[in-house]
Amino acid sequence: MSPFSLRNSIQRGFTLLELMLTLAIAGIALTLGIPSLLETIVENRINTVVMNLNKDIVSARSYAVNYETTITICPLNSSNQCNNQWHNGYTVFIDNNADAVFDSATERKLFVRAKVSTGDSLTFSDGSALQYQFDGTPITSFSNNQQGIFKYCPSVDNPELYSRAVIIGLSGRPRASSDIDHDGKDEINSSNDHITCI
Repeated sequence: MSPFSLRNSIQRGFTLLELMLTLAIAGIALTLGIPSLLETIVENRINTVVMNLNKDIVSARSYAVNYETTITICPLNSSNQCNNQWHNGYTVFIDNNADAVFDSATERKLFVRAKVSTGDSLTFSDGSALQYQFDGTPITSFSNNQQGIFKYCPSVDNPELYSRAVIIGLSGRPRASSDIDHDGKDEINSSNDHITCI
């Protein structure tokens, strides 16, 4: 065998030092990257729920106007009555008699949203249902500064940093909360009106 072919048959690989250095760099990268990835996942989960809720409210209001009927948005219990368990998901349905009870014989479900992630909370300031009448204004009377507020709080440390809200005014139009004072937390109306999670 020639020396040339012997040299080509020698296998090359990592030394122990190179392997340890590579693992150390990978460990540092994971340590820095995983918290950021988890934060992004939480933010995406929250944004999806808030965006869908906002869209569903707009759709319900439009349907009420276009078909001159009452539309109810609420979580339904096993008896098809509205309750305040918003975290279990909600239903948007035609509510001919505006009684906040779904009657499968005479009324129709428009769509249903699944429950939110386990441990997260979705609450509505004015109870068990949001109802729109034929002109697109809410039947629901709002007790909090003449506006209804949906609050979504995730099950994480410091949930106020991630919480979001959908606010419905007297006209019935929804709007999403925003960080008015740029402190990293969303507010409802003013810089001193942070979303609280209890």
